[in-house]
Amino acid sequence: MQRKEWLALVFLTGATLLFFWPVWVAGYYFPKGGGDLGGIWHPVWSFVARWIRQGVFPLWNPLLGGGDPLIGDPQYGLFNPLNWPLFLIHPLPYSLALLRAALPLWLAGVGTYFYLRRSPNWQLGQGAALFGATAYMLADPFIAHLGHPSFNDALAWFPWVLWGIDVAIRQTAKIPVAAFLLHLLVISGHESLLYGAAAAGLYGLWRVAEGGMTRSLHRLGRLALIGLLGFAFAAPTAFPVLERIPFTDRAGVPRELHRGYEFPPAMLVDFLAPSFHGRGVEQFWPSWNRVESGYIGAVALYLALLGLLGGIRERRMWVFIVLGTLAYLLAIGYRGPIYPRIDRLPLLAQAWKTARAIFVLSFALAVAAARGIEHLRQGRSPVPSIWLIALGTGAVALWLLAPSWVSIVPSGTPQLRALTGLRFASLLAIATAVLGWAASRRRSWAYAGLLLLLLAELVALGALVETEPAMPSGDDPHRAAIAFLKADPGWFRVEVDPSARGLWPPVFLRMEGFEVPQGVGNATELREFNVLRWSIPSATHPAYRMLGVKYLIVPKGAPPGGHGIWPIFVDDPLVDIHLNTLALPRVWLVYRTEVVQTYGEALERVLDENFRPEEIAVVQNGPHLEGSGQGRIEVGYYGPNDVVLHVETDAPALLVLSDTFYPGWQASVDSVKTPIYPTNAAFRGILVPPGTHRVEMHFRPQSLRVGLGLAAMGVLASLTLWLRERRRR
Repeated sequence: MQRKEWLALVFLTGATLLFFWPVWVAGYYFPKGGGDLGGIWHPVWSFVARWIRQGVFPLWNPLLGGGDPLIGDPQYGLFNPLNWPLFLIHPLPYSLALLRAALPLWLAGVGTYFYLRRSPNWQLGQGAALFGATAYMLADPFIAHLGHPSFNDALAWFPWVLWGIDVAIRQTAKIPVAAFLLHLLVISGHESLLYGAAAAGLYGLWRVAEGGMTRSLHRLGRLALIGLLGFAFAAPTAFPVLERIPFTDRAGVPRELHRGYEFPPAMLVDFLAPSFHGRGVEQFWPSWNRVESGYIGAVALYLALLGLLGGIRERRMWVFIVLGTLAYLLAIGYRGPIYPRIDRLPLLAQAWKTARAIFVLSFALAVAAARGIEHLRQGRSPVPSIWLIALGTGAVALWLLAPSWVSIVPSGTPQLRALTGLRFASLLAIATAVLGWAASRRRSWAYAGLLLLLLAELVALGALVETEPAMPSGDDPHRAAIAFLKADPGWFRVEVDPSARGLWPPVFLRMEGFEVPQGVGNATELREFNVLRWSIPSATHPAYRMLGVKYLIVPKGAPPGGHGIWPIFVDDPLVDIHLNTLALPRVWLVYRTEVVQTYGEALERVLDENFRPEEIAVVQNGPHLEGSGQGRIEVGYYGPNDVVLHVETDAPALLVLSDTFYPGWQASVDSVKTPIYPTNAAFRGILVPPGTHRVEMHFRPQSLRVGLGLAAMGVLASLTLWLRERRRR
């Protein structure tokens, strides 16, 4: 790599560090309130790291709800190479989780730079490529999702995929490289990957259509091979995801409720001044859901206008005009012409938060801004002069019209903030015009000035949006309570009462290794367990006994929750711990069953006030038992992927484990395979004959095995292709 390219990487690294100065310098953390990074990703990554340290690669997480198939949610990133360094560190410091969440911004900047600099389609100058890279990597879609690294991963790999397509459709030997980059976008796991993959596919088809008939057919074959190999590489992630989708909360959302996360056309003004509608959770004032604005900086927006004007006759510019337009029309959801026609398609039916597609428009504008810098550098047309006049006139008009524009904003601080944002954009227009005029006259310092002006704008307006001061360090107020719970050698769950979650969030119990029946609010959680859990009216209801919740965390001084529930630990300054004496063990035997056909029938039966889970089990399409008996269960092993139980019973019995029923779990009794039945609406049941037996359950999803097989075939095909090209050369 040339020295100039190394200097570009240094600049992008410095820009990333500068943007996160509140974290590195002031000890802040992000996102505000912890978000998904603190509530989901860090605990899950810590759980994976703990088991990998013990030599187990966990596919299932028993700490979350009734158990969760980690392998089926790509957002957890088990196969994401960016997460692998974290999985080797236990305990995992939160500072490393912050570093991991910041990484996609740097990757996006580097990818955009190399795309604009090295792609055969562009090959722009270094200054132009750095400008476009800075605009994209610090754009609002990244900032709004700092706590959601899987979302930002998809955005970060998008320019890399475009670069891979550009080089691979010209050189067969580069096809595996492009396929690997596509695979990285796909395994990011967020619905944004659908928008990115669709945009990359349209871009690839445009690149295919550029040549004559013979060349286009060759390019189409290479593009198809990129897609096939890319999705083959991603199959170990994709197949378990496809298996999981029908079981999730999101799959159960009716089509008529697929609204609320759409990009409002009124927010187009936020591309110019992101403070108009309020940036960040605390400042956002409109009645609609807060969505990312797509803002890339007013300076970049002005130069994007120049890039569009200067490149209006270029086909390479038109492809991004089309992609940006389509992204906007998709982002506005049901207000636009696209999503109502595709919302029933597989995957898209569940990925209905269409506002997130706006990142493609942000990228298109960043590319146009880079082209604007290049147009200034070339200086061979009257377009820059027209642009300068328009920019100066627009700056004056914006300053004068700003008071009338902000009349729709609530009075007080929101209105003052909006007015300040618009007038700041006006001043930036004047500064951009001055530097643009100097750049059009080949003043080298002016290019650097434009880049630094953009960086200063993005850092000043974005660095504090999602950050906040870290909580003061000190003694953990729950240290004694944790010690009390850990002193119990039993196998049980702990539940935090909703009124106590602000005092002791369930995530901290999971971090300590306790099983907690609450989820985290993720739309991809397993629906049947969640429906059962939140349909149980109280802790004294018979169905609550099935959850295995031995201890309840309640606010300080809260009265007992009912018969059989009383305070047992009151030395914590914020909460009390109540003992639930009615809780069943996590695994038990019953000798009577009631057979039903559907989940709805089972749910209705277990929610009956007269249901007695210790005496009878409701089994879907399972065995009918009508007897009595006695038995004993000894837990041999309980881990993320395997369960071993030693069971002794004097009559045929149904062994009930209060873990979620899910495809991929296989059971055996004395090494002989046996069915697992959906039991008590959401749990697992196994028929055990009289005698002493070893019962095993193993999580070995067929979807993962098929995915690994396809990935191996993809690797083999890539090696064959590489060897063939090497011999040919």
